[in-house]
Amino acid sequence: MIKVCLADYHNPQHCLVIRKLIDQYAQDDMGQGAPLRQDVYENLLENLAIRSWVHIFLAVAGKEIVGIAVCIEGFSTFNGAALLNIHDVYVVPEFRRQGIARTLFSFIEDHAREQKFCKLTLEVLEGNIPAQKSYRSFGFQPYTINEDGGVAQFWHKYLV
Repeated sequence: MIKVCLADYHNPQHCLVIRKLIDQYAQDDMGQGAPLRQDVYENLLENLAIRSWVHIFLAVAGKEIVGIAVCIEGFSTFNGAALLNIHDVYVVPEFRRQGIARTLFSFIEDHAREQKFCKLTLEVLEGNIPAQKSYRSFGFQPYTINEDGGVAQFWHKYLV
């Protein structure tokens, strides 16, 4: 049975696994295909812990943490309310296709409803068809405001 919990920065096991899973995700084909830079790895927990608007959820199978979702609060001006962006989702490869992501997303949705967030958002790579299929089955769809505007795209610009 899979259980989900909010990460606790005072729990050494949680701290170890957060870095481990984010590093594994970075190395994944749907990550950056390379490990985290050493400075990022070393400072990750400190930088996460000081940001109260970051929520980390851990999926636990037995005594092993096998999945992670890093969520970041945002704000919807059109709804005048906070939203929760599911920023990173990673399940250890040998535990995939066992409903772990679905359990994570269900827990996140319950948490978001309890905290009165107006919606959940996420970004997904165009080539990550398995994730897109899962997200659609969880009730997500590409974001659009109106037919003329088309589907929103997620862009970025590095500052460092």
